[in-house]
Amino acid sequence: MHLKYLFRAGLAAAALLLYMYRNANKIHKKRHIIKLETRHGFRPFRLLFVADIHRKKLPENFITNPLDAVVIGGDFTERGVPMKRTADNLRILTEAAPVFFIWGNNDEEVGERNLRKLLGHFQVTILDNESVELFNNPHLKLVGVDFFSDREEKLKKAFSKVERDDTVLFASHTPAVFKYLQSAEGPGFMMAGHTHGGQIRIGRIGLYKKGSLRKFGRRYQLVTNGYGTTSLPLRLGAEAQYHILEFIPLEGNGFQRVAKNT
Repeated sequence: MHLKYLFRAGLAAAALLLYMYRNANKIHKKRHIIKLETRHGFRPFRLLFVADIHRKKLPENFITNPLDAVVIGGDFTERGVPMKRTADNLRILTEAAPVFFIWGNNDEEVGERNLRKLLGHFQVTILDNESVELFNNPHLKLVGVDFFSDREEKLKKAFSKVERDDTVLFASHTPAVFKYLQSAEGPGFMMAGHTHGGQIRIGRIGLYKKGSLRKFGRRYQLVTNGYGTTSLPLRLGAEAQYHILEFIPLEGNGFQRVAKNT
């Protein structure tokens, strides 16, 4: 009888592991429409946000819709990942749109110099605690911070060229930074990864909160579950995902206006 129960328990455990493995390899594309308040207006645009790819290989047909920009939210690679796989992933992304990159905690494991060289080869913009104008619009900015710098100094540097009335998108590998940007003049949209949504959850119980898009007043926060996995190639209760974000300008009085970018 004991052997019978052990056999059944073994089958159940194997079935659960297979289910979790399949979950880790079933990637969900999440679409969001973001109505972003603006004082100067901007042309509507579509952005792809992906984080925590780790060891995954992007499929050749990964991008099926026109894009205006791609943001890689850190942990694009990790120790032991062949550089060719990373290069193939970059090729797929950069063929679709201009790509912006922020450092995650695992990216330096392949050698910062090597990864910087590869990113430069594909003309990826690395956001080393700085801001960039998007689509030649001086009042539409993407701000990014790396994972390794001192918190206060990196945020001060990153926002040094941001004006009070700019429309700002902010990217960080970890959402732990969000709490330092909660002022009324903070970014209209913030995005991060790192947590994997807990990766393996039992109901509501997980190492981290499940990823989500949340709105607080006029501002948005997106924390993604991420694309890949770390430590174990398994997921439960926190689907693998990436995001297509459609940004639409919304003035404070509710009137939408498109600003022609020069």
